[in-house]
Amino acid sequence: MPIRLFNSWKESGVVPPNWQAAPPPGHLEKVPIKNGDALDALRQCLPGKWFKVYRMGKGSTEVHYFEHSSGKVANVKMKYKG
Repeated sequence: MPIRLFNSWKESGVVPPNWQAAPPPGHLEKVPIKNGDALDALRQCLPGKWFKVYRMGKGSTEVHYFEHSSGKVANVKMKYKG
C-alpha cells in the first residue's frame, strides 16, 4: 500500500474546498485500524498510534483517511454514498 502523508485532510487536494461536514453529532468517527498490513505500512512510514477516520458530509459524501497521533494524515479518499 503506497502511503501519501499530508499535514491535514484539507491539504491533501482530494476533498473539494467547498465540501461541508454533516452537522454533529455523528459527523466524525475515529476507529482502530483492523487491517494489520495497512497498519504495519503506516507505522513504517511514521511510527506511533494510527486511527481510521470517517468524516460524514452533506450530500451523501464521506471523507476517509488514516490519522496519526501527531495530526498527520495518510491516504485521504472521498466517497459518495447512494
